[in-house]
Amino acid sequence: MAAIVLIFANPISKAIADDAGGELTPPSAFEKDENHDLVPDLLPLEPAYLPWGPNTSGPFFTGTAEVEPVGSFFLEPYWFDYLQPGIGFSSLSMAERLSVGVIQNWEFDISVPFVVNQGTYPTTPLGQTANAFGMGDTLIWIKNQLTSDGDVYHLWARPALTIEYQFTLPTGHFLNLNPQLYGVDQTGDGTFNEAVYLIMRKHFKPFMFYLQVGDIIENPTQVGSGFTFNNGLTVTQAPQSVVNGNLLYYAGALEHVLNTQWGAGYLLEFFGESQSGQSLLFGAANAPSWSYLWLAPEIEISWPNEGAVTVTWGAGVALPVYQSNYPQTYTPMGTVTIYYNGPFGYRGE
Repeated sequence: MAAIVLIFANPISKAIADDAGGELTPPSAFEKDENHDLVPDLLPLEPAYLPWGPNTSGPFFTGTAEVEPVGSFFLEPYWFDYLQPGIGFSSLSMAERLSVGVIQNWEFDISVPFVVNQGTYPTTPLGQTANAFGMGDTLIWIKNQLTSDGDVYHLWARPALTIEYQFTLPTGHFLNLNPQLYGVDQTGDGTFNEAVYLIMRKHFKPFMFYLQVGDIIENPTQVGSGFTFNNGLTVTQAPQSVVNGNLLYYAGALEHVLNTQWGAGYLLEFFGESQSGQSLLFGAANAPSWSYLWLAPEIEISWPNEGAVTVTWGAGVALPVYQSNYPQTYTPMGTVTIYYNGPFGYRGE
């Protein structure tokens, strides 16, 4: 009986009982949060507002300078089907990317690929086909946005700029290769890599221009016989240490947005890499030098394009323009990006 008296004498219980709506209301609703002790002030974390910046799929090889706002993230499964008919080899890379806005102007990303390889003649003996499935090398990176677009209607205004720090973990298969699979079971390069990129994006309605350039340092690694170097052509005949040269990465794209609400448009993108015979940190390389340049027409659309969850769709094909000591490669590709737009809405990708 004393317990019942104490309950009804409690001022919090009385406040709940006196609620005119007759609904149970937590005690915090009766308190005025003047000092933001209970609800943090999110306004200082709000990203720069762009009067025009539609949600589009964007380019495949060139990154986006704007980072995810705090509280937002996206999941992006995408695939690249690298077809190299001249050497009888194809590699379907299916990566799962997660990007999260962690703090103001900073974004965390991770990409975990799964790889399906197939080899035919001349990779394998005439009349034979080899297949393999496995995990590829994992990429982890962080992006720090330095500037925002100064004027989305004029090309020569200040662009958005970002520095990206990227790390490669050799989670792909590269040791103890099965000689009966003729190197088809290799799904990774076997190196820890560190990279730094500068990324730019400039809006000038109804267009966007993207640019990315970076340098990749590939750490030395020990491999066995039958290992294929990262040019896809040269194969080791015995166990050895591999030292790759510096790898230059460059890409850019011009995007034409035909419909802002639907994020519908098309892009023309270029992408290339060039590996030198010298490592910035590890001296002369014993891996071959190589380079290539691709050109990729792409299309895109966004649906659903309203609400907290939106989805963009993209497809294209990368066509070889130039290659040196690298196999001629044709690359059909596609992506679906699922956004969760947090308290600050959409960032853009």
